[in-house]
Amino acid sequence: MNKPSYPAESIGSRMSTDVPVYQVDTQFRDIKEAVFSKKWSSVRTVYIVDAHGKLVGLVDLADIAVTDDSLMLGDIMQEPTEILHPESDQEKAAYLAIKNDEVAIPVTDKHGVFLGAITAHSIIDIMHEEHVEDALLGAGVRDSTNSSVIKLIRARTSLLVRSRTPWLIVGLTLSMGLGLIASFFEETLEKSIALAFFIPVIVYVADSVGTQASTIAVRALAITKLNFLRYLQKELAVGVLLGLIMGVFGALGALLISQTVNVALVVGLTLLTACTLATILASAVPFTLKRLGKDPALGSGPLATVLQDILSLVIYFLFAMAIIG
Repeated sequence: MNKPSYPAESIGSRMSTDVPVYQVDTQFRDIKEAVFSKKWSSVRTVYIVDAHGKLVGLVDLADIAVTDDSLMLGDIMQEPTEILHPESDQEKAAYLAIKNDEVAIPVTDKHGVFLGAITAHSIIDIMHEEHVEDALLGAGVRDSTNSSVIKLIRARTSLLVRSRTPWLIVGLTLSMGLGLIASFFEETLEKSIALAFFIPVIVYVADSVGTQASTIAVRALAITKLNFLRYLQKELAVGVLLGLIMGVFGALGALLISQTVNVALVVGLTLLTACTLATILASAVPFTLKRLGKDPALGSGPLATVLQDILSLVIYFLFAMAIIG
């Protein structure tokens, strides 16, 4: 069975066609010698197809202690728990394998014709690759050659600098906006110097909430189809609740430190608003990137972080102006 060409990081590009496949009316005795005399990519599972090549069941050899040789495969097969399609993202295979404790997952086309299987070896490789890729993308490291992390570490200094510089420059440029924003509210800071104490708190909490939301959104996009509006509604509710919790504790902490009710009120309201908006922003960025044909994992990197920082700082000073003057 020749495997056609599929996009990189798709199920089709990682599936193995070197797996045992037999028709539903084959007797068990007929496959025993053939299965155990040939070297397969995976021999744990025998895939059962009908006369048209459509997948109809599986036989897990590890579950068969004593089987009558005269039985046909159709008599002992089980229905597959999950089926993958070749165009799906490879990360879905790892997710389903962990969720259902599967050692291999069959792959079929849209008509149900058996094409191959994602074996245990492939599942482990996919999990490792996705973990490394997301870690690098989340840190703003983008390798245009799609090298492994080992190759990236051993690469020339010039390549390392090129792979890490672009997002750092973007982050630096946008971060300058934080200083510019603070300069616009110099009078407000002069009226209450205690406001400066809590800028790191506001920025850190907004970043943390946004990172959590972005990470979950990226994972969700990789393994399932989501209704964008419904997902945002749910994240909005989560953001409001997180904002309320952070706002209450933040206001109490600010009151103890500054001994000023107005400053405590500014910190509390800012945390409530910033957490809510950070959740929405961090969830929306990966969706937007995917719509644009980009890797959603980029949304958890420096770009989203700086946008959250700017937004939370603007909210902080606007509340400060409204309450303190």
